[in-house]
Amino acid sequence: MTEVERPVLEPGTVYRPIIDHDGVKLLAERLYGISVLELIELNGYDDKNYKIIEDPNVKNPLITNHSPHGYVFKIMNSMDSQNVDVVEAQNEIMNFLITRSVTCPKPIRNVFGHLHSLENISGKNHVVRLLEYVPGEILKDVPRSESLFYQLGEFVANLDNKLQNFNHSGVVSREHIWMLSKVPELDKFKCVIKDSEKSDLAEEVIEEFKYAVVPRYDELEKGVIHGDVNEMNVICELKPGGSKTDYRISGIIDFGDIQYSYYVFELAITMTYAMLITGDPRSGGFVLAGYTVNRRLPDDEYRLLKTLISARLVQSLIIGAYTKEKDPNNSYVTSTEKANGWELLKKIRKTKPDPDDDPTNWKAIANEFLTRS
Repeated sequence: MTEVERPVLEPGTVYRPIIDHDGVKLLAERLYGISVLELIELNGYDDKNYKIIEDPNVKNPLITNHSPHGYVFKIMNSMDSQNVDVVEAQNEIMNFLITRSVTCPKPIRNVFGHLHSLENISGKNHVVRLLEYVPGEILKDVPRSESLFYQLGEFVANLDNKLQNFNHSGVVSREHIWMLSKVPELDKFKCVIKDSEKSDLAEEVIEEFKYAVVPRYDELEKGVIHGDVNEMNVICELKPGGSKTDYRISGIIDFGDIQYSYYVFELAITMTYAMLITGDPRSGGFVLAGYTVNRRLPDDEYRLLKTLISARLVQSLIIGAYTKEKDPNNSYVTSTEKANGWELLKKIRKTKPDPDDDPTNWKAIANEFLTRS
């Protein structure tokens, strides 16, 4: 089955797990011996995720080192659940990073001694996993600053430096519609954008990606990347001894989009979501500043950033609108649209740059920030 034939993009297909809270509690107890004290549903694009607090008064011999912050119980969508190799790669990449001092979720073994199991839920097979909950605030919910975006760039460059030494067949062979390299395939789904101005803008970006980026693939540095460094997946904590608004980047979650791809794509995706938080293209420059302190960015790759960032916005807006059409109750899928993604795209594409004050001259913004700091 090719990626474009995935049920996630087929009309009327239900791929998200269908399960109620009682069902989740029963699964957690059967697979992990957990007596659930508190269950909170978390955001998820096409998976179901729950934060679980276990009852401390009930002994659980299955989990020897109990997580003081609780757990995340993950039920994967039925399509991705067919690719067990990818699930194993996700578990391995988290364990790999933990041993290299990166804060991320730790997979927990179930009653069978495995890091995941395949369960029949409402007639469909879904991969079920338990991870330790990573404490902190998500980037979306903390005060923003130039310094925090700089740290984000540093963090992502450091992450990619470490992932250079990670390899797994489940990552190398993987393809999915959220990969930036799949932007040309958005042609098939752009019909969901009914507004003609927005549709024209999306088409312009897709075509630009085809002629400006695709022919350059062989020149770009490749490796394993996280693939979705956004405001919901980056964990922050208060700096020790700092004020109540002084946060730092502390960890990363959600390895559902890991892929073997191009490092400049990782940077572009990270910059995109930083700009979506503020609505200001300049924010990308602070991310770039931090990134280039820890990783070299060739000039040829820097010149692709505007196209790549535009493409990520279009990708998120089109797939979000398409998935919303098929699953109207899923509010998470339109987060980019709600964050004024179209307005940001227009700012990036339509701004007539003032040579002295171009909000997309990210290299100049980065250099000015580094000089100031």
